[in-house]
Amino acid sequence: RLRVSATICAARTAPEETKRNLTSTQSEQAPLTHGPLDGVKVLDLSEDIAGSFCGRLLADYGADVLKLEPPTGAMLRRMGPFFGDDPHPEKSLFFLLMNLNKKGATLNLETITGRNILKRLVPHVDVVIESYRPGYLSDLEVGYEDLSKENPSLIMTSITPFGQTGPYSQYKGEEVVNYAMGLIMSISGVQGEEPLKHGGFQAQYEGGLNGAASTSMALFMQGNIGEGQHIDVSVTECVASTAMATQTMYPFMGGTLARRRPSGSNFGHPMPCKDGWIIVQTGGGATWDTIADFFGDPQLKEPKFADPAQRIRNTVELDQVVLESIEERGKWDLFTKAAEARMLFGLVQTPSELLECPQLESRDFYRDIEHPVIGKVKVPAALFNLSLTPYHYTGPAPTLGQNNSEIYVDGLEYSQEDFVRLRQLDVI
Repeated sequence: RLRVSATICAARTAPEETKRNLTSTQSEQAPLTHGPLDGVKVLDLSEDIAGSFCGRLLADYGADVLKLEPPTGAMLRRMGPFFGDDPHPEKSLFFLLMNLNKKGATLNLETITGRNILKRLVPHVDVVIESYRPGYLSDLEVGYEDLSKENPSLIMTSITPFGQTGPYSQYKGEEVVNYAMGLIMSISGVQGEEPLKHGGFQAQYEGGLNGAASTSMALFMQGNIGEGQHIDVSVTECVASTAMATQTMYPFMGGTLARRRPSGSNFGHPMPCKDGWIIVQTGGGATWDTIADFFGDPQLKEPKFADPAQRIRNTVELDQVVLESIEERGKWDLFTKAAEARMLFGLVQTPSELLECPQLESRDFYRDIEHPVIGKVKVPAALFNLSLTPYHYTGPAPTLGQNNSEIYVDGLEYSQEDFVRLRQLDVI
């Protein structure tokens, strides 16, 4: 068995001493220095957010993940925003964030030599992550059926817009398409207006999360019986799964969740105050007297507002009183008063406020990383906390081809002359 670097080919077996220590007294032990996926070897061939995020989650909790990109770099390197507005392949903030804790090498799968090298790498790994069009890798003879011949216990996790099968499987997808086709847009926005998509790339993150979860399940089975399998993740289905109750509601009673009402000042919807937006919910244990005291207008204790039935009939007037009572008040002052009153309350945080959020700071959500090109930057890191095997930051996203020599010369034992030739022939 070839050496494909310490990160790729070490045996995935927990030391006997560690196994003995994992007893019923775990909760009293200090956190371990390795993660729950320690020893798992992963090749990440994906070029998008979903596949890269899947690989990053595995890497965050102990897996040795090698990002394997085309020689020109993954498409994610060309996705802005770029640090300092400089469209440089090492300055994409999405590539930086989605590839923390990984090593990196380049490989051109469009070449016969590149495909042969991939087949040499596969026996040394447990998982391959990919996000190409269904059938693309099979056309190159490096699909799951091909690679499982090299490694029968291989797990391949494929994350695509619509999945590997079905009439839409060959369609291209994009964030807004996934949201539209997955139902969420139809129940988002204001009644009587166009559907809305959530901000950012939530569908891609959902695909990555589901990819990492299903891969972990397959690894559990692989460890028990030594068998691998092909995991088929559809991003659109991931989005649709978040509306399970809504989908069940329709065949059950012919209805669906309604969008919010046109007025932005209703309880349970964003209300503007002096320096931003807040959300106030009735119920949750707070009495109407408590809520009226919070807003500070004596009118709110009049029967037309205090009585629930009359309150509904006087919504417009109620909205006016509520908005006027907070138009000169700051959201953080309101947040503190709502917490003291034990009210259901939220404020709309901006990116700069989220970065300084004391709740996130207390839980070490952000970490400072040092990138060789970008420099020091703070990033969201610990997505969930495991008491025995906590999150470990091991390094920034790799630069393009950063570990080529380690993988091909030290690992696959190519000579320096062959290594240079592979570069000249655009194989790596």
